[in-house]
Amino acid sequence: MVSVGLAAAMTLGLLTGCGGSNEDATTSQAQTSESSQETNEKKDDGKAEGSTEPIKVSYWYYHKGNEGEIMEHAIERFNASQSEYVVEGFSVPDKQKYLVAMSSDEAPDVIELSNSEIVSYQNNGLLENLTAMGETNGFDFSIYDTPAIESNSVDGQMYGLPITSVIIQMFYNKDLLEGIGETEPPKTMEELYDMAVRATTLDADGNIDVLGYPLFPLASARQELIYAFGGTWVDKDGVTPTANSQGVLDSLNMNLKYRNLYGIDKVQKFVATGNTNRYTPQDIFFAGKQLFRFDGPWLANQIKENNPDINFGVTMIPGTEANPELRGVSRYENTSLAIPVGAKEKEGAYAFASWFATDGVKDFLLEIGSLPANNTLFDDPDLMACNDVFPSFMEALKTGNGIGAPKMADSAQYTSFIEEYLDYVYNGSKTPEEAMEELQKQAEALN
Repeated sequence: MVSVGLAAAMTLGLLTGCGGSNEDATTSQAQTSESSQETNEKKDDGKAEGSTEPIKVSYWYYHKGNEGEIMEHAIERFNASQSEYVVEGFSVPDKQKYLVAMSSDEAPDVIELSNSEIVSYQNNGLLENLTAMGETNGFDFSIYDTPAIESNSVDGQMYGLPITSVIIQMFYNKDLLEGIGETEPPKTMEELYDMAVRATTLDADGNIDVLGYPLFPLASARQELIYAFGGTWVDKDGVTPTANSQGVLDSLNMNLKYRNLYGIDKVQKFVATGNTNRYTPQDIFFAGKQLFRFDGPWLANQIKENNPDINFGVTMIPGTEANPELRGVSRYENTSLAIPVGAKEKEGAYAFASWFATDGVKDFLLEIGSLPANNTLFDDPDLMACNDVFPSFMEALKTGNGIGAPKMADSAQYTSFIEEYLDYVYNGSKTPEEAMEELQKQAEALN
């Protein structure tokens, strides 16, 4: 599960170009600052009959600064590729403005959304059916694997065309691994646990000095560390809660086993410090104090900036002995393009969105430094060279083991409940079985 709800737009600009800097992947990129351009400029609703002027299409995106410039470059390429339409881009970081415009007669023609927002917006009937539009216009939906389609669909119909993917995989400290006599990362979670225990060290006061088990970042412990055991927070329908499923319980029991081994309070203290210092020069992975880290490709750039001497590797997140096919499992998020129901130039909007998702997407990805959603690019050598860790992440994308955001109406509240009940497990006040049974009842009451 990812950051969910209307405010939890997932960034497309996690990296700023091939080898660029990162932003915190768990922080919403839908900032509430003012747009870099005024969005209340009068729209031209089209061209007069007989006119040879191209039809204007308005496009609202949520990036600003350098990322906004990169988006404008993509718009320029589309405009140069044909003469029927001219897209005018507007940087609108405040998503509340999207909703206000879409509830009036001032809706833009194309909007940039996260996949979780695609679902939320369409649950309120705000978006055009892109499956229907694509089939009418011969769009090849086979460029998307199942996670990309399902993450942008409601009731089996797509309402967004994804252009980027965000997934998480496993970084590991090679020196710490070699220090316990291992030369290869684990292939199963059982192997990972064994290595984690052997690599964990304590200081003279019995406090954790090196963390072996991947309890941090917190969002990864809530998502990838659950998914690796076959657990999910919702069923395949994206709505039915599965908090008390066996995979969730197996993950939490191993998690708790590690915490009890070194002392719940001491583990909590170390993880809290790690959270405070995340993506700073004092980050525990940069400092050589963390063996395994479930994180995104932006971490590689952060390592270069903060401690390039760290000897690290990247591999797919392990599955379990019982479910090795789960290797590479991860949350799956997109930045996507959608067309509001109230758009005035829907044909031009579709022309731009479909071009961006196909012919226009590679140049954009290379410039902004993000992973593709288009599966024809999973082996692209230029994208592979964009980031040292992209080959490992591309291999994970090929597994199709991405897990999208919940589609229940109040998914933000469900996420809040999950975090609450995980805390009960982490602090030892409830067993995993007790906590997840209570959480399941809370979640069922939301539907």
